[in-house]
Amino acid sequence: MKKAPIGVSLLALALTLSLVPQARAAEAVTTISVSTWGSSPSETSALKDAVATFESRNPSIKVDLIVDNDHGAQMAARFASKTPNDVFYLDAGVAQDWAAQGVLLDLMPSITTAKFNLTKFNASYLKPFQSGAKLFGLPKDANPLVLEGNKDLMATAGITALPKTTSQFASHAKALLAKGITPMCVDADINRLGAYFVAFGGGLASSTNKSLLSSATSKAGLEWAMTNYKSGAFKTPAQLSAGWAGEAFGKAKCAYTMEGAWLDPYLKDSFPDVYDSMIKGPLPTAKQAGSLAFTAAYAIGKDSPHPKEAWTFIEYMTGARGMTVWTSFGVAIPSRSDVATPLGYEVNGTVAKLATTVTTPAFKGWGDVVGAFNNEAKKQIQDKNFNVKKAAAAIIAAAEAAWPKG
Repeated sequence: MKKAPIGVSLLALALTLSLVPQARAAEAVTTISVSTWGSSPSETSALKDAVATFESRNPSIKVDLIVDNDHGAQMAARFASKTPNDVFYLDAGVAQDWAAQGVLLDLMPSITTAKFNLTKFNASYLKPFQSGAKLFGLPKDANPLVLEGNKDLMATAGITALPKTTSQFASHAKALLAKGITPMCVDADINRLGAYFVAFGGGLASSTNKSLLSSATSKAGLEWAMTNYKSGAFKTPAQLSAGWAGEAFGKAKCAYTMEGAWLDPYLKDSFPDVYDSMIKGPLPTAKQAGSLAFTAAYAIGKDSPHPKEAWTFIEYMTGARGMTVWTSFGVAIPSRSDVATPLGYEVNGTVAKLATTVTTPAFKGWGDVVGAFNNEAKKQIQDKNFNVKKAAAAIIAAAEAAWPKG
């Protein structure tokens, strides 16, 4: 067999080797789309920074971050056309409905293959995304309701500290109203008022998803809230010409509100003076402390085009390193026990760990219950002369009529 000259062979080898980096460079970089919502520019900026850390560790994957204006409606349209994003935020309140529609990808095969440890997650944050042996999302963070106060408005009424009990709140409300200050802005929403159901010893749903709304203790919590709406101690955002309670609080239209960690960056961006005057604490206790906690997950659609790369993204963002980066910006607190609560959010972290902080229900049809409760509550409040007990009974009846049967 005739051999090529050594010089020719070396040249061919050099050419081959020179093409290797080019071939690697030419390897397709996969771009995945990640659909989210954003409560403030700070939250979106924080997410972009967290995504940048993922991309730096995974150079073969680029992320196209999409911030939806109406995430639920836009995702529904994408599911219908079988064009979901590779990764998307999955709210706990709709997780079971979407799972039942068959549009979500079960993450358990990827979790098992990657030996991804689920034990570091708060079990109550995993539950909304579980269906039998399947898991359709991994909780990206958590957010309990806390009490926020405006020190300047409080001082106007001679108040130096947040109310610790419902009795103290009543005293504060009287002093604030005497000065022409609305004590509390809180929406007539089961995802806010439900915290007082818990505080009075009741709750929203049992462990088997049966209604607890008509229990005497839950009724007491709702009646306490409705009494405050009637007296003017509570006002809805609409009554204060605001889009949401955070806006009313930011515009100094109320001394108190009850929101989660998402309020902090919103105020910092839009109302820095009020942000500087804000203090935080647990919600007022009644029979016991009580709050509601919210969570959302990263999920993959059954028809998402790049499930492998999507899992790589979720594995990082919900792992200890990625969650540390994300929550360090202060828009939420960790859903993992091995990630520290960021500075400035110690109150939020403490409330999240209380045994009487209840993660909101997440069964199929829960959204219908929320809608029925909220619509009836707003209807009752519009009548300034409403009877507290009758109004509370009507609200509970509407919600229970929408409760899934069986």
